[in-house]
Amino acid sequence: MTTDGVAPEAWQRQVGEMVAEVEKKGHLTDPRLHAAFSEVPRHVFVPGFLRIELNTDGFAVTDGTVDQTDSGYLDAVYSDQPLMTQTKPVEGQPDSYVWSSSSSMPSVMADMIEELGVEPGMSILESGTGTGYNAAILCHLLGDDAVTTVEIDPDLLREALERLDSLGYHPATNPAGRHHDRVLATHAVDHVPYDWIRWSKPGGIILADLRPPSNTDVGAWVKLTVDADGTTATGKLMPPRGYFMSARKVADFADVGYQLPELTLEEHQARADLMDGRETGLSSAVFQDEAFRLYFWRQSIDVWWWSQDETINLNAPDGSWAQVNEGTVSMIGPRDLWAEAEQAHARWENAGRPDLSEWTVTVTAAGRTVIDLPQ
Repeated sequence: MTTDGVAPEAWQRQVGEMVAEVEKKGHLTDPRLHAAFSEVPRHVFVPGFLRIELNTDGFAVTDGTVDQTDSGYLDAVYSDQPLMTQTKPVEGQPDSYVWSSSSSMPSVMADMIEELGVEPGMSILESGTGTGYNAAILCHLLGDDAVTTVEIDPDLLREALERLDSLGYHPATNPAGRHHDRVLATHAVDHVPYDWIRWSKPGGIILADLRPPSNTDVGAWVKLTVDADGTTATGKLMPPRGYFMSARKVADFADVGYQLPELTLEEHQARADLMDGRETGLSSAVFQDEAFRLYFWRQSIDVWWWSQDETINLNAPDGSWAQVNEGTVSMIGPRDLWAEAEQAHARWENAGRPDLSEWTVTVTAAGRTVIDLPQ
């Protein structure tokens, strides 16, 4: 028997090697999960993936597609690595293409399932069907009736369901009216969607990657327990053990968050003439601290920043801008963005510079994701 045109002997040896690689990283100690990763053929869900190369500027770009006609295809599919499977343009930038879907790294998939403590008899909601591979693992582990998977992209969902059906898996795709023991997101979010609370049982657990689309080097995993009233959730952050691309707000475009406006030379000069300046005692090096970067993002959630050498630049959608270099702040606009950083840093320092795992996360009944430092 073949599986999607690939003979069993051609992939079963390699899936065994992939499983062994994941085991070496401390996963798959549960025989049921071990069996799921051993018996679900990943290549069915990844018939092709994008080849990633570095351009002359050192940036990763796509360079064609790898499929079953390539000699290294099965080796790549059955390795513990993520595989990019789709790009989408950014809204308003039709010639730009950003990665928008992938087959996640198998060890990270296993890690998240294990972190959730998934047990027989539980039901689980997966947000982000993607290729369908993770949904297949969950169906193998828990049975079709226990799994719901949702996806914003109708083309991805259609293809994933066809692949799942070819292997006899039939998860639900509508979470409305169902209440789940676990929610797992295979994409990053900048806030916890309140629907996840609504679709969970009291005591249910939610696990996701909390990360801004415009500052993807900032983020943490968030693990929440739905409170007894079923309308709120509380939990903690943890250092991320995997990175996920941001959820799309619409199917047709990738979400890269706030982007800088393009200015003419004359507009740059006009801005320069309006700049104010002041001194600061806070070094731009503070943004090298992962925990502080995350805290500042949650305090000034609409601020985007980037650094170059020892200079840091901050921007906000209202046109506010600040640049900090060697103790001098240059700024323009209605907000003093570096003052916001100074205030956030003072609060963080007063709290004892706590590790992000000490912070408390609450999703309120109004749907806000609130992060508090320890008192």
